[in-house]
Amino acid sequence: MADAVKNAKGSAQQATAAAARTAGKAGQAAGLAGEVARKKGEEAKTALTSATATAGTAATAGLAAVKQRKKLAAGAAGGLVALLAGAFALGRTTARD
Repeated sequence: MADAVKNAKGSAQQATAAAARTAGKAGQAAGLAGEVARKKGEEAKTALTSATATAGTAATAGLAAVKQRKKLAAGAAGGLVALLAGAFALGRTTARD
């Protein structure tokens, strides 16, 4: 009977040690999962900051274009007039020859 008690105590100690090892491994796994989640959070923050900066730059450029729309229209019209004048002059030169 003494052997049965010793075996039971030994089994209980082995079970306790196994449970402690399992809990330790679970704690390590949770720590690794937390680290991965933290890294993903930092990557998401970086991506969001980058997207915000890009949107801000585009909005600034669009706002500048709206503010300068008269100058842009005048420049485009001037370029069109210069292109037409060049084509007209080239046509006249070709017709004379």
